[in-house]
Amino acid sequence: LKGALLAQSAAHIRSVTPTLTIARIPVDNMLGQGAPKAPFIGTRSDAPVPRERTPSPVQDVGDMANKPLPARNFEIVPAEVDVIYAEDEEVFRETAIREFMKVGFLKSKIHEAENGLGALEHLSRLQMEGNAAAPLLVLLDVRMPTMDGRECALQIQELVKKKRLRREPFVVCISSIHRQVEVDEGKGNFEVVIPKPFGTDYLMETLELLRKWWTMGVGRELPAWKEFDLSKIDTIAADDEPICRLSSATAFTQAGLDSKHVTDVEDEEELMEAVDEAQEGDRTRPLVILLGKETWAQSIKDFVDRRRESKTLKREPFVICTLADSDRIGKTKSVELFHAFLPGTTSHSDVKWCLEYLRRWWLTRGDGEQAKERHAGDDDSGSDAPSEMSEMSAD
Repeated sequence: LKGALLAQSAAHIRSVTPTLTIARIPVDNMLGQGAPKAPFIGTRSDAPVPRERTPSPVQDVGDMANKPLPARNFEIVPAEVDVIYAEDEEVFRETAIREFMKVGFLKSKIHEAENGLGALEHLSRLQMEGNAAAPLLVLLDVRMPTMDGRECALQIQELVKKKRLRREPFVVCISSIHRQVEVDEGKGNFEVVIPKPFGTDYLMETLELLRKWWTMGVGRELPAWKEFDLSKIDTIAADDEPICRLSSATAFTQAGLDSKHVTDVEDEEELMEAVDEAQEGDRTRPLVILLGKETWAQSIKDFVDRRRESKTLKREPFVICTLADSDRIGKTKSVELFHAFLPGTTSHSDVKWCLEYLRRWWLTRGDGEQAKERHAGDDDSGSDAPSEMSEMSAD
């Protein structure tokens, strides 16, 4: 079934979000297992992984966005609410549906999917079907095959930003790693995060938040609304070899980063001072560390952990390993200290791969920093013009 869905989606030309082609490295081997001379990701933090392409079952929903909706019913009755539930474990799905029914939801209105791709297909269909006078509730597990919950939630918000959805959904995360999503990721692009398994008490709390969102517009400022501009990234190039620092910094500035916002450091103490000072910088800008020393990575992680525990972490750095033997490090425990790895011989497309991963990481972390207010009333937000990063799919 998964193969058939992917084959059917391959006929689509455009994607909901910018993606790039990576033909040299299988997706299954990206996490902590870098193939020779290819970039790969670390396990420092999860984020949607750039795949060979992202199927787009909702690319045509823009044609429906301008069709009028019926009068909104402000009295929310669970039996009248359309629900999309994506969970790859059938046992958990069946258990959860029983809980939904206890608080009044109808099984006939719960549309099940095994992954985020299936959830997007339901979302596309329900733009013109179901009860449009009631809210549309989307429940997503985080870890699912083909398309995980993070990427699905990100794609939904990309559509909302472009004003391409006739029915905008209320997106909820249901996951066994709910604490990670809440603490490390600031709830991501989810309005609510609840544990798995859950009881009716969590559903009642979710229904109350849904009512406030539906009737008064009360909701989170989601990270997908943040700005991502290559010229507005703060970068620290850290290595005790001047040539290596220059090489890594040059590779990224040639890809679009502003050299005025690149700081060079030559030892571990200077690096940690720079990271500490960066905490008082602009929180709307990503902070990237191009790290050429494996042993310094532990100090960065310890700094982040301490700050997070004391609730004083303002800017978490995105750490990219630029060591010549990054392939070796990627197969050791040190893979947990980095967000991404570059191969020893770095090409322009490798750098752009890392920047695309950075974009997805940045847009699935924390709050929106008032970004949603800046987009409000922007009639151009629905434009289909490609972003800077979308050009990478041609590489």
